[in-house]
Amino acid sequence: MDKEKTLREIQSNIKNGNMPLASGQILELANQFSDDPFTLLTCASLLKVIEDEKSAADLARVIPDKVEDKDRLEAAKGLRSIGFPAEAEKVLSHAMDSDDILREKMHIFFDLRMYKESSGSYEQLASPTLDDTAVMIRSVSAGKEHDRAVKLAEGLLSEAPDDLNVKVCYCAALSAAGRSKEAGKFVKENLKKSKSKPDADALVSYYLWIEGKTVSAGAYASKAVKGDPSNILGMEILAYSLVEKKKINEAKIVAGAINEKEPGNPAVVRILDMCRNAR
Repeated sequence: MDKEKTLREIQSNIKNGNMPLASGQILELANQFSDDPFTLLTCASLLKVIEDEKSAADLARVIPDKVEDKDRLEAAKGLRSIGFPAEAEKVLSHAMDSDDILREKMHIFFDLRMYKESSGSYEQLASPTLDDTAVMIRSVSAGKEHDRAVKLAEGLLSEAPDDLNVKVCYCAALSAAGRSKEAGKFVKENLKKSKSKPDADALVSYYLWIEGKTVSAGAYASKAVKGDPSNILGMEILAYSLVEKKKINEAKIVAGAINEKEPGNPAVVRILDMCRNAR
């Protein structure tokens, strides 16, 4: 079997809506390359796209035992990105710790709702980044240590006041702590003084979304994407708002656009899962 040719045929069939044929081709490809974890990973991803969750999960379960040591980080990232953090954790369970491995474990543990373990991985990092610290703060907040999370987020914001991810972290920590008015005031002030209008609009859309104001969130997300078509946060919130309006196909198109700009971005799986659950 010519793998590349088959993949092109599968993509064509998916694009044309011929899901039964695509499904059969994907499963045959997985069978032909059953010892290649990355082909299996590709097949699992394609099965997620055509919403065959059971077959995707069946493939994901066999991948960890087929990964060589040198490929563990890449395989774990791939599994997590398509919504299989438990399998990703299994891939890294015997990996030698390094900052890259610990960083991935942080995300995996967060997705598994193992918040203490996520924070513990952060503590072992030799050179944590701003994004690492933001993930750690999310873990602290999700673990219900709200006052500590807000304090940590305030410190991170003072360190990087113009970073969108840091602003999102601060806003989320305030909201989770029941301090929504403060979060709202922060995003409004940011809207007035931000150097990036699309980022500011995206932050407002995020805040409105987590506060349950979905219509307004969608409007600001649209503005963010119009101002910057590569604004991932704006695109994600826009997709969520489209799902709320039952515009499932449009939301999937946005998810595909995110994947083109940032392959493997977990937002893609979150959007597709929301699409599936909305039916």
